[in-house]
Amino acid sequence: MLVTKLEILGDIDRRGAIRFDADSPSTLRVPDGKPIDVTVEDFSRTGFRFISEADLPIGTLVSLGLSGAGSRAARIVRRRDNVYGCAFMVALSADDMARAFKGQESVLADLSARLDARFQAARMGEEPSSGLIARLRGWLRR
Repeated sequence: MLVTKLEILGDIDRRGAIRFDADSPSTLRVPDGKPIDVTVEDFSRTGFRFISEADLPIGTLVSLGLSGAGSRAARIVRRRDNVYGCAFMVALSADDMARAFKGQESVLADLSARLDARFQAARMGEEPSSGLIARLRGWLRR
């Protein structure tokens, strides 16, 4: 449910999923089980982007450890130098999104900050309606 609410209010990528900055060290495993230390730059319900010095070809099946949400299978779908893009084999659930890399409270705090910034920009210098933002925050916490 959290993911659905975030997708209504956030920036949606071309695959229909919101991307969250992670900038988080993580462990990737290749089919032989070998662990590879990577930095996950961002992630969404449908995939993630990571940086690694490892030489992994497009199409490689990998498993990514998500703190608090277990590990998930994915496939490398693009590569530019040492930056890789992966698609999860099964999209993350709302619960997994809330636990992956950040707790739900952090996700909601980030969203609240983004909403505040958007309302301020949209009103071009006018005070944002604190009542509207408070109602949106309450709605998101349901």
